[in-house]
Amino acid sequence: MDYFYFVSIAGIAGLSGYSIVRTRQRSAKLSCMAGMMIAMTIAMMASVSVGTIIGILYPHDLTSPTVLAVLLGIVCGYMAGKPISAMAALDGMLAGIMGGMMGAMLGAMLGSRPEMMAVFIDVIFLFIHVVLQQLIREESEGSGSGSGSGEEESAKGKETVLFHPYVFAFGIFILAAVFLYQI
Repeated sequence: MDYFYFVSIAGIAGLSGYSIVRTRQRSAKLSCMAGMMIAMTIAMMASVSVGTIIGILYPHDLTSPTVLAVLLGIVCGYMAGKPISAMAALDGMLAGIMGGMMGAMLGAMLGSRPEMMAVFIDVIFLFIHVVLQQLIREESEGSGSGSGSGEEESAKGKETVLFHPYVFAFGIFILAAVFLYQI
């Protein structure tokens, strides 16, 4: 089962890296508030997720999981926020610190069946990153306004409206399946 945890960490790192690169590519079109939210989301989700997994792997050593997860959160927050503003970088770094501490404690405190919590955290991570990618797209496309026609604008609006319920329903389905499997 340890293999699952390492695959999970690799997936978390990969998707966080993708989100950071995508944010940096579109940083000129993102507002400070959007940058703060993006940096905070990336750093918090990466540090909580990795902190939880490392806490599961090393339950008798709270120091190492906390330090590793906090450092990951700080790096992710800085890298995602810095191209937008120093405020976005600071917000991301602080969220990474908080997420790293919470994730490591959660992982170390889990009793039986910690793999279920790891799956739950992975599902939440994926769900949040799907919505984050939508936020990055909407915020970077929305700031270049004025050039699109009304038809293009309404098509974008329809896509967004259709996208939200499906993602939400999928997330609820996965969460329900995880909880039912735990019973």
